[in-house]
Amino acid sequence: MPNLIDVVVKLAGVFDRLQLRFALGGALANNYWGIVRTTQDVDCLFALPRIKYQLFADELNAIGCTVQDEAGENVPVTVPHLTQQVEQRKLIECCHETVRIELFVPAVPLQEEVLRRAVPIRLSGRDVPVTTAEDLILLKLAFHRAKDLQDVRGILWVQRGRLDLDYMRQWSERTHEPDTQSELVRLIAEYSESEADDRS
Repeated sequence: MPNLIDVVVKLAGVFDRLQLRFALGGALANNYWGIVRTTQDVDCLFALPRIKYQLFADELNAIGCTVQDEAGENVPVTVPHLTQQVEQRKLIECCHETVRIELFVPAVPLQEEVLRRAVPIRLSGRDVPVTTAEDLILLKLAFHRAKDLQDVRGILWVQRGRLDLDYMRQWSERTHEPDTQSELVRLIAEYSESEADDRS
């Protein structure tokens, strides 16, 4: 974990130097809001203007990040690498030694809201914006993998009574398919009942 936090702090320095909006997400954000699970990945959402691609590539190289070429070899980050990944997948994959880094760029309105609402947490003496619990639930429901649903349940349990439920319902209606919207309503009801049971 210390190595992971070191990478987060280095990335935060890059974002700050280039004045880029960002929010820590993924398992590290989940561990802040929900039930802790192990990870060797760093996930961030960030906004990268095209004019700053070269500066960003230079900064990633300066802190020791690499990308994989077509042969699977680790090579320095270049603008063509960034451009290709963003255009094809809306994310930039790179690594720092053994730590895998996924840097998502906003592709839907919810992600712009995530950047706007991110809240600072203190890591190694500096403030790092982290995705809010509500937005993390919404994003994880959109991905809808087994581990994401497990994380959602953990966040709802740990944060019960402290979540903005109206906000989540409104953005779910704007973002999710009807089945996922209904799933969120069911989960909210389930953990609201758990909260009531705790008080009784």
